[in-house]
Amino acid sequence: MPYRLDITQGDWPGDLLHKGVDGLLAEAMVLTLATAGHEHGPHANLAFFAHDDDLVLYFVSERSTRHSHHLAEEARAAATVFLPPPAFGEQLRGLQLTGSASEAWGRQAEAALAAYQGRYPSFAQDEETRRQYLTGSGAAALYRFQVEELTAVDEPNFGRRNYLRARVLRG
Repeated sequence: MPYRLDITQGDWPGDLLHKGVDGLLAEAMVLTLATAGHEHGPHANLAFFAHDDDLVLYFVSERSTRHSHHLAEEARAAATVFLPPPAFGEQLRGLQLTGSASEAWGRQAEAALAAYQGRYPSFAQDEETRRQYLTGSGAAALYRFQVEELTAVDEPNFGRRNYLRARVLRG
């Protein structure tokens, strides 16, 4: 069942916010993921991403990276997805996301691979590469970021500096 949004700040119909969130995710291709670890502190990285109808974002990363180590310690993360504005300070469009992130296993890995190949058709077409992603036996892994809360700004659609916050409801 697709996700629903419970708006906690801002005055905008939930179905229109939902449509705006989906539109931003469809247009953007890269997210910035923020993690933190006990030894090395905060870290941000860029990753291509795909998403599904339940507001779960998927990305691929090497297990040796700093953010992958952070996620193995603590599954909490934040991310931003945004589109470049046409001019400084005008028509901002983006999402600030918080939730849980971890390596995808089993059915989650299958869902991650399907979403990723849906967005990037040439990804993991080789049978051995596909097997490594699905079994977790390669150096790189599929990760899932389940969004729990978001803040959206979409000035062309929601108005200037109209920040909308919402909790993500599932089930």
